[in-house]
Amino acid sequence: MDLRRVTLSYLVIYLAVAAVGFAFFPQQFMDVFQSNGEYGDVMPRLVGLMMGALSFLIFNILRNEDWHYYVVSIYVRTVIVIFLVYLWVISDDPMFLLINIVVLIGLVPSYYVHFVRGD
Repeated sequence: MDLRRVTLSYLVIYLAVAAVGFAFFPQQFMDVFQSNGEYGDVMPRLVGLMMGALSFLIFNILRNEDWHYYVVSIYVRTVIVIFLVYLWVISDDPMFLLINIVVLIGLVPSYYVHFVRGD
């Protein structure tokens, strides 16, 4: 079993679900993530748009089995985790911690696949 495929599939799924949630149901989705901040309707919809675009890009990497970008996805998600911690610190909004958990659930196995197994 190619674990790279599994970890990228998880990434595509959570990005696609988040894209739909943030873009079309921003307030409800913010409530699911226990947000205590005021972001209006526009900013979550923009986040949804970006997550949808990223989901499409990762889906195409997965579909084409272009593993050259696998390590790039690891580095990008690592930066995202660090920045989400920063956003949580400055905003005290638990939404950023919950999103971080979702990202880390896929990132930790990716570390294993790439750095330990060497795939």
